[in-house]
Amino acid sequence: MFRYFRSTFALASLALLSLVASSTQAATSPADALRAAAEKEGSVVWYATMNDKDLQETVQAFMARYPKVQVQTLRMGSSQLPARVITEQRGGKFNADVISGDGFQVSQLAEAGALSPAKVAEAQKFLPGTVDPNGLWFSLYINTTVLAWNTDRLKADHLKPPSSVADLARPEWKGKIGLDGGALNWYLGTQQVTKSADDLMRKIAANQPQITAGHTVTVTQLESGEFDVTPTAYGYLADQEKQAGKPIGFLNPKPLLVSLNPAGLAKNAPHPNAARLLLTWLASKEGQQYLAQRGGGEISARTDVTNNARIWEPEAPHVVVPAPSSTQYNEASQAFKAIFGIGA
Repeated sequence: MFRYFRSTFALASLALLSLVASSTQAATSPADALRAAAEKEGSVVWYATMNDKDLQETVQAFMARYPKVQVQTLRMGSSQLPARVITEQRGGKFNADVISGDGFQVSQLAEAGALSPAKVAEAQKFLPGTVDPNGLWFSLYINTTVLAWNTDRLKADHLKPPSSVADLARPEWKGKIGLDGGALNWYLGTQQVTKSADDLMRKIAANQPQITAGHTVTVTQLESGEFDVTPTAYGYLADQEKQAGKPIGFLNPKPLLVSLNPAGLAKNAPHPNAARLLLTWLASKEGQQYLAQRGGGEISARTDVTNNARIWEPEAPHVVVPAPSSTQYNEASQAFKAIFGIGA
């Protein structure tokens, strides 16, 4: 009998030790270890080009999940981002932990060596082309470029909505087109999907489009009736105005042009663990679903996230516009400006 109790006690002790070991192992999982290290650092600095309202709401969502990690933000325009980061780093100042912005600008930073690898855990769940194969960035969200028009203006001018960008080369659209002078993503995407793209661009240019300054301004001017149509509207902006009851209609071209807005880990980040924690959350299904549903118009590149079906249908034909090298960017920018007489 004594042997029986001793044997039973030994087995129970082994089970208890196994449970403790298992609990200890779970407590020191890579995810828990990263969180503990991030909380020890206590803060993270995020340089971003996302509009301030969306940025602050995203920060609050992250801090609700990780209240011991304070997020400090610096919001700037896309054109300011590369110069700011490169100037700081060349001067030996490494202030940023996480950097996000327009695909072209983040690509410049990657090319300049201003980012460090921070691979996405579930990269296979993102659309092809939206995660850097070297682990330097993933697309925090994507934008689509649509054909948008002012329904009141079209009615007054007795015009039917265009069915494709090619329609804007027809003579009836002369003087009725608005074109974002910075929409290099649209120019490069059209080069990818259209034969004789420059010929089409020259025909549209012959219709004397009004050159605008920025995607938001373009949609605002379209809404106010300054022109009838634009091929350079972001889908989420056109949809927001239409849902608000403004006289805006739009079409998702086939294929739909997709632009990237990547995020990555800054070189020599002062808070590397907190930076990785923030990036991990932003790339997670939870973080991506938050961005897609929060109402700011962001589209997630994750295939397991539900997006606004009016502006994004994953099964519909689309093309991810890759960020060009600095040389390609400069050449494309010069060609685009020359065709449309921008800055001439």
